[in-house]
Amino acid sequence: MKAFFAQIDWIRNTFFFVFYFFLVAIIFLSVIQPALDSFRQTNAQYRKEIYVQKQIQAQRDTELKNLQDYQEQNAQTLGYFKHKITQNEIEEKLKIVFENSGVVADGSPIQEGKYFKQRYIISGKLENISKLKDALILTQTLPGVARFNFPIHIEREKDNIIFSFRLDAYFN
Repeated sequence: MKAFFAQIDWIRNTFFFVFYFFLVAIIFLSVIQPALDSFRQTNAQYRKEIYVQKQIQAQRDTELKNLQDYQEQNAQTLGYFKHKITQNEIEEKLKIVFENSGVVADGSPIQEGKYFKQRYIISGKLENISKLKDALILTQTLPGVARFNFPIHIEREKDNIIFSFRLDAYFN
């Protein structure tokens, strides 16, 4: 009889093993598998975001380094923007070359990007055209950033040359 009961124990143990195996498999597939898939997708998106964030940070750092290098290389030129060229400075410089000159501010300063631009109209009389070249070179030596605005108007009046040109002065 013991052999018979031993055989029943073996069958019962096998049945419970198979039952619990499939029970664990069904619980895994119904509860844990969806949570695991959700975790995988979230983790993949997170890793993509981290990768993109690192790429953006690397580009930002590169651009900041380029900006610093540019500012170091062009510190003197960028410093010129801090000085505002005034009408009196232009008149004082041009008195050396011209017999009769006038400097007039053309409107109020206009913002152009990060900087302001003041346009001046410069006119006067010269003896010859080489003096005009000297005047243009002289205005380039102003302590700031200035740009000629062409065309330069030139007229002849007896022995003198009457000229007029525009000068844009940039400042912070």
